[in-house]
Amino acid sequence: MSLQANKRQWEDLGQLDPFWGMTGTNRFGGWDVEAFLQTGHEQVASLLQQIAPFKRPKQWSTVLDFGCGVGRLAPAFRAHFEHYVGIDIAESLIVKARHLHANLNLTHFVVSASTTLPIASNSCDMVYAWGVLQHVPDQTSALRYVAEFVRVMRPEGLLVFTTLDSIHPLYRLQPRRRAYGLLRTVGVPPAFLYRRLKLYPHEVHPLPGDRVTEQLEAAGAHILRICDESPPNAPHRWRTYYVTK
Repeated sequence: MSLQANKRQWEDLGQLDPFWGMTGTNRFGGWDVEAFLQTGHEQVASLLQQIAPFKRPKQWSTVLDFGCGVGRLAPAFRAHFEHYVGIDIAESLIVKARHLHANLNLTHFVVSASTTLPIASNSCDMVYAWGVLQHVPDQTSALRYVAEFVRVMRPEGLLVFTTLDSIHPLYRLQPRRRAYGLLRTVGVPPAFLYRRLKLYPHEVHPLPGDRVTEQLEAAGAHILRICDESPPNAPHRWRTYYVTK
């Protein structure tokens, strides 16, 4: 699957059920805005506790939220950083993010479907990509993003991102996701697929840890910690990387 096909999946979710697409809970419009944004405050508060021992980033000027969706984390990050930049592949999500946070100063939302980020090198104190790279359709593109995260991060900044290191073979079948893609290709409307057939579009893909660490080292990064955070019976192995340079 190409990045353009991946973009179409998230454009669909942006129209169908963006809050569920960002959280994986309360499907079919089950969120209200206040409760949805509260999950962002809780996540950022937890993140700040986790990174405190690293004493990174050294500055708190700009945070880049890669795969920002509708900006679930934007208000929480703005409480700690002077500037917030959110990037997402789907225009439908970015349009909603701009509307939702129209009154949040020094907050910018950008559409990008390229593996080269439209961000200057050494310009971000923190780069954060939570639950995003597993949706990138091929490992080459995902690893390019990892290198880009390092490029845009300032020296003594902090990069935090997650991956699915491995996925159980049966889980890789993803029948509802694959059925959505096939039927969408032949012209079945997204709303019918999602609401009537209970299918959904965003596929997930593994990104092996050895390839990630090789890419980080090649980009000149320093790995502070890698956390394996999945329970033993989970169908996938979830990893969080904490990186500086």
